[in-house]
Amino acid sequence: MRTKKRFMRKFISAQLVLIVVLAMIFNIIITKEVYAATYTQYTKTGISEFPESYQTYLKKLADLHPNWTFTAFYTGMTWNEFIEKETSEHLKNTVHVSSDASWKCSSGQVASGYACASKEIVAYFADPRNFLTESGIFQFLEMSYNSSIHTKAGVDSIIKGTFMDKEINVSGGEVETNVKARMEGQFIIIAPNTKNSEVATTIGMEKFKVTDAKGKAVSNSANAATGYIFTNTTYNTSYTMIVLGDVNGDGEIKATDYARIKNYIMEETTLTNIQKMAADVNEDRNVKATDYARIKNYIMDATPITVKGKTTNSTTKMSYSEIIMKAAEESGISPYSIAIKIIQEVGRKGSSSVSGTYPGYEGYYNFFNIGAYDSGNAIENGLKYAKEKGWNSPYISIIEGSKYMADSYIGVGQNTAYFYKFDVVDDEKTGTFWHQYMTNVQDPSSQAKNLYNTYATNNMLDLSLNFIIPVFNDMPNVCSLPSSIDKNAPTSYYITGTGVRLRSSATVNSAAVATLELNEIVTVENINVGSADGYTWAKIKRSNGTTGYVASKYLKKCN
Repeated sequence: MRTKKRFMRKFISAQLVLIVVLAMIFNIIITKEVYAATYTQYTKTGISEFPESYQTYLKKLADLHPNWTFTAFYTGMTWNEFIEKETSEHLKNTVHVSSDASWKCSSGQVASGYACASKEIVAYFADPRNFLTESGIFQFLEMSYNSSIHTKAGVDSIIKGTFMDKEINVSGGEVETNVKARMEGQFIIIAPNTKNSEVATTIGMEKFKVTDAKGKAVSNSANAATGYIFTNTTYNTSYTMIVLGDVNGDGEIKATDYARIKNYIMEETTLTNIQKMAADVNEDRNVKATDYARIKNYIMDATPITVKGKTTNSTTKMSYSEIIMKAAEESGISPYSIAIKIIQEVGRKGSSSVSGTYPGYEGYYNFFNIGAYDSGNAIENGLKYAKEKGWNSPYISIIEGSKYMADSYIGVGQNTAYFYKFDVVDDEKTGTFWHQYMTNVQDPSSQAKNLYNTYATNNMLDLSLNFIIPVFNDMPNVCSLPSSIDKNAPTSYYITGTGVRLRSSATVNSAAVATLELNEIVTVENINVGSADGYTWAKIKRSNGTTGYVASKYLKKCN
């Protein structure tokens, strides 16, 4: 009996230890960043499905546009948790360096002309209720392609006056041809009797080195050999070289090579995977008698061994709007969103990312700045990515970049400009908070203005459009726009409109100095400098010191 009790005590102790260990493991798992998978997310369509703080704004929009629908996306997370996560590391969210001091965090960190954003400015731009206006709501527009809504004429209106307002040469169809070398995953397939330098020229690698199986350097003027390692020294990426027919890996093709294949076919010897690739001179993914015969004939100078490749057959001209429409068809993304995103990333005049002439990356393009991380040289980072992906023309960059966005963002539920910026969509794979396309907190609202203008210009505001708007738990009162200007000062005013232009002089025909934010606080230097174009004009100064003129109808006294 004593033995039984002792056994039971040991058994229970073991069980308790197991439970504690499992609890610890479970706690570790559940407290990782991916704990977002525990959020209960759901969507409901209809104004009544939103919190009251949203409904007043949405009802006004529904009165203006009866065909619009509004879908509430309940994130399952609290507002405070969301803001804490978004500001938990510096430069995760940024503002332009010329922004109001209250918009910048205390770290003082700057990257590529952008400063770390303050918690207050992140809260302002992340609060959906600040943008439930006729134009602001377009950052919540569902980004799917709809051929009955989206047209080439609409794209033309977006890119008019930009660097894309033209036609360019586009490669025509590709035809199969013979080449000295081609890349295939982590391998380079090479024709016999090809020098290492010729391999590099053919595949477009300028800086490289070649080593044999033992790591010894091989001359650039020597013939390539199966099993040699070709290293792109610019990116430190390596590839195994496969010379068709060079089964033994000595850089030559002779009787011992075809004898090796013959023995393999007769099951008298084995071949490694690399040797099989070299033996497959017909490139049909099989090693058989025809490969043996082909090598034998090559040695006898009867039949050449070639590498299959592709080359462009012709060129044709396409407008950028035609390319963008093609990208929309292949990716499923709205062409308007594609066009606006390009302008957002590289500017109306374009940038070095799309010039094709950037030193070291000549002939490569990245229209969406994918991979252009702020650390280091952002342009080089983006073009490095483009080169690795083979984006060697504007056409390929736009088409493949759009597919990337579709696969990486829309495919996981991040299907609005807002969700591109603020990752509150948990797809149970990427989690939340880190899968964010850009750092600029103003990006979604900027895209919204451009999208709205496109739909308005093309008389499409009354189409059936769906807006997916996030809702958080325990939301505070609507977050106000921070400012270093004292709102209690007698000269302090709010900007009451969206997309209001600050002009260089008191007329609508003068140059736009800046675009003012809704609810931005400004200092009015002269409330009435005269009338023109049907407006009374005021001279104002922004918190960053920029002065200009604005129609006084867009100004409201703070007190």
